Amino acid sequence: MSQTNSKPVVLLLSQSQQSGRSISKILDPKFTVMVVEDAVSAWEQLVENSKILVLISELTLVIDEFELLERIRNANENRLAAIPVLLLVGEAADDNDRETAFRSGATDFINMPFVSSELIARVRLHAQLFMQHADGHAIITESVAADVLQHFSQENLFISRLEQELSFSYRHRTFVSACQLKIDNLKGIVASFGKKTAAVVVQTVAKILLQSIRREDTLCYLGKGEFCLIYPATNGIGVAVCINRIQKKVLACDIQAHDLRVPVTLSGAIFTEIAGAHVDTDMVLKILRTRLEEAIAQGGNCIISADQEREEVSISVDHALRLIAGQNTDSLQPVARELMRDVLPLLEYADSVLKLGMRSVNKSLREKLK
Repeated sequence: MSQTNSKPVVLLLSQSQQSGRSISKILDPKFTVMVVEDAVSAWEQLVENSKILVLISELTLVIDEFELLERIRNANENRLAAIPVLLLVGEAADDNDRETAFRSGATDFINMPFVSSELIARVRLHAQLFMQHADGHAIITESVAADVLQHFSQENLFISRLEQELSFSYRHRTFVSACQLKIDNLKGIVASFGKKTAAVVVQTVAKILLQSIRREDTLCYLGKGEFCLIYPATNGIGVAVCINRIQKKVLACDIQAHDLRVPVTLSGAIFTEIAGAHVDTDMVLKILRTRLEEAIAQGGNCIISADQEREEVSISVDHALRLIAGQNTDSLQPVARELMRDVLPLLEYADSVLKLGMRSVNKSLREKLK
């Protein structure tokens, strides 16, 4: 078998010849890239070629009239239904399109312009995860309701996976997200409706979580109505959309006891970051616990994604530039490092396009900002 044929196969759906050539060139050393220009051709290739491990597509092309993403996720063949779908998203992308794509089962979003190393890292990650699941090594599989909680009770495995994802995030400078969820007032449900009803509530929430996560995500049950999740290579927007959808499903679930509807809501905490050397599992779990307690203290049915102090000092690059132009920079000092991290991908992209010879400078900056 030739070296080319032995490389993992990626299908790229793009109507831009320039983007197609650019992405193919970036991925070519590690992957065999097949390029198609419309959703119908992409579907035909996915059905016929079982060697395809990842689909990369422009956002709008998978949610158009052909509804490619819906077809993939509803496919009868398990391999096809589970294939990772990475969507290229431009700055002008409509938020509704993002929501539609995530709700339909998009695996990951890649913001454009992107850094070459990030694209390679994300495609490699999702290809590896897909191959692991295809080989029968999935951490979480379908289970009947009676066995769901027992199957999820793998806290040590969860911590091990979190360590792996933090390490990957640190090496490849990709986002990693983790979430902790707790069923609100579970003790009150026991007092009002009994232990059996409370058990049904926990199992129902567990099934909703199982149905809502992607195959590459990790789900763990901690006991007492608490769950932890890991979302590899997923930024804050992606995980927030997913958790919001879970909250709505839980709120809408219909559980009856003694001719009364049992009220069920979730509180939760989200951690999202490109991991640095200082980030470890203990730190992530401590942050999640603190934010979860804050969410519960606010009365339940609440998700906290950042502590108040961090929210107060959050400043966008655009806002920072306006402050600098007006010579009003007092508020920038606390967030200078974060702003520089936000600007780095632009510097790296400009260097790659304009051939400025800044590669060593950008690399040095990235190391110092860790």
